Amino acid sequence: MKQYGKVISKLRKENNMTQAELGAKLNVTYQAVSKWENDQSQPDFATMVEMAKLFNVPLNVFVDENTETVTDNIHDDPVIGYCKTCGIAVRKENLAQERPYILCKDCFEDLAKQEKEAREKAEADEAERIRKEKEDAVAADKRNKHVRDKGLIWSAVITGILLVIGIISVIITGKNIPVTLLGVFGGAIFCYTFIAQLFWKGFIAETCLFGGKIVGMPGVIFTFDLDGFIFLIAMKILFALLRMTIFIATFLISACFAIICSPFTFVPAMLRVRRYGLDND
Repeated sequence: MKQYGKVISKLRKENNMTQAELGAKLNVTYQAVSKWENDQSQPDFATMVEMAKLFNVPLNVFVDENTETVTDNIHDDPVIGYCKTCGIAVRKENLAQERPYILCKDCFEDLAKQEKEAREKAEADEAERIRKEKEDAVAADKRNKHVRDKGLIWSAVITGILLVIGIISVIITGKNIPVTLLGVFGGAIFCYTFIAQLFWKGFIAETCLFGGKIVGMPGVIFTFDLDGFIFLIAMKILFALLRMTIFIATFLISACFAIICSPFTFVPAMLRVRRYGLDND
């Protein structure tokens, strides 16, 4: 039986490993390592291959007849350090990086591969994000254009109908036709700019929404008898009419103010919608 004990012991000590640490890396007990080093048993071929890889030595270290000569000569190149990732002894022949920490060639290649994959994934994610943003921007532009055009078309249709009705009425009445027609066309301008802006978010739409607020009314104190219930019903009706009156009045006031302002805000509102979209005020 070949004597492997001296070789294994020397390699283990050169790599600053205990018998237990070596056994853990080879999936054997430290007692097995001890028996190898004391030549009471020997590792199988697969285990010798693993030890050769672990110690970064040729396999013939374990099979050469002159083991003393082999172990004396295999490590003429001194140990520089130990790989931070896998822990093997690193010499000049398998050194890939010395600073900021030591890496063997295999671990350095694995790290470079991982960094390349991470970089490619980040670039792919960034490209996907840009593509998604472009798609969202295109969809938003289409949506904004649809709503903008919808406002312009509906305002043109409604204004056109009212304009035709106004012209016919002026012709039928026949009173002061030039001045009356001028008023009709002026009203058409206010109508067109007002209706169009109702479809867009902006000053005109918000002004109209500001009006027509439902206001709260005070509670009613009544007695639990017929007269009390009649009084309660009467006050509820009165408060309902009062709330409706306030609703209509505030809505009309806000709408009138919005109509007066609409010709002056129409062009800025259309440019804002065209440039920034409907969701940006």
